[in-house]
Amino acid sequence: MKQKRLVTIQDISCFGKCSVTAALPVISALGTEAVVLPTAVLSTHTGEFSDYTFHPLHDEFQRISDHWKKLGIEFDAIYVGYIGSNELIQAVSDFIDRFAKKDTVVFIDPAMADNGKFYSGLGEDYAQRLKELCRKAHIISPNMTEAMILSGHSPADYKESGNIKEIAHTLSDICDNVIITGVHNNDIISTVAYNKVTDNFTRADKPMYDGVFYGSGDLFSSAFMGMYINGATLEDATKNASDFVNDCILKTLDEREKYWYGLKFEQSLGILTEYYKELKSTKHLS
Repeated sequence: MKQKRLVTIQDISCFGKCSVTAALPVISALGTEAVVLPTAVLSTHTGEFSDYTFHPLHDEFQRISDHWKKLGIEFDAIYVGYIGSNELIQAVSDFIDRFAKKDTVVFIDPAMADNGKFYSGLGEDYAQRLKELCRKAHIISPNMTEAMILSGHSPADYKESGNIKEIAHTLSDICDNVIITGVHNNDIISTVAYNKVTDNFTRADKPMYDGVFYGSGDLFSSAFMGMYINGATLEDATKNASDFVNDCILKTLDEREKYWYGLKFEQSLGILTEYYKELKSTKHLS
């Protein structure tokens, strides 16, 4: 079987171990060719850092995708992360229309908010445009704040997880497969996956750790996609990606004052190579 090829569309935060700098090594560790189509370049990620530089890449985005189309490059999966502007949402939508084949998996992480509020510079108009983009996906993976926004609830209520199944059902009207991360329940934080076709819920529970772990969502999405397009089920990929992120957090806890630098995922990549070996043996991958 040929090696899978995935393109990830998101920003490059040069320091801070999130977005592309987290996605590429994780996807590669799972035996997949990782291609990047950047939406913007930042000197650091936007959490905890100030005075960071930000350079949008809309024009370059279009030139890169036009060149790829001329070359006839094809992708087994399109993985969309942080976009950042209405103009780029339209560019990403056009890219999906141009490059997604019948069997191309489209995964969208609707990155726009966390901890009960929108990211800087984003708001309801951006959310509505992103919601429409999500209708082109096979899988969406909002965090709890984003799930509240997309389902018509107040983002400030993101810790109210009692109606999580109702929220997942609502989101499945946008996309058949829904993964909600950061679901709070006392001292437990969970990832919930829902498949509309089978009406099946999967829940991966982990301990709630003290601190904010920037990049954990990017690591989860990247690990999930690397496993899923290589044959893992929605349920298994969700559970294994959750295990991976939990291990990354555990390896970072000894440097509490540097949480915002990002998780020490490099020390956990061996877990992913083991997952890939298992997939190769059970799915008879070459």
